[in-house]
Amino acid sequence: MKHDSSKHTLAQPEPGKALVYFFEDFEEPHGGFITPTIRLGMDGAWVGATKGASFLFLSVDPGEHHLCANWQSSSSQISRQFSLTSFTAETGKVYFFKVAPRVESYHDLGNAWRKDLAQVDADEASYLLGISSLSIPHTHK
Repeated sequence: MKHDSSKHTLAQPEPGKALVYFFEDFEEPHGGFITPTIRLGMDGAWVGATKGASFLFLSVDPGEHHLCANWQSSSSQISRQFSLTSFTAETGKVYFFKVAPRVESYHDLGNAWRKDLAQVDADEASYLLGISSLSIPHTHK
């Protein structure tokens, strides 16, 4: 995937639709760690991915939607973990979700990986928009 680092403003939904933003907020742990790629799904289909401080957005129909975040990894221990949530979209509204991948090190137990996926308010979304790059999918030929 590519990133567009130019400044972006919040988009408005097209008529009859709602808009959903996904932000990735990755805090690199001490000692360094590879920046994760997070796959994002909605209603049973992958809709895109983020990597590092990045975001994507998409237009959705009104109604109930089910979201999924998955840390894309060659490690089956990590890639089998999903974060799930749902929301009901209303026409003309904008919704914001943040996925916050974290690596937590435990002295005796090794590492644990989390991908907290949660809805955030417009203030936090505005802040995240200011520090994030737009995630542009790479088209496979």
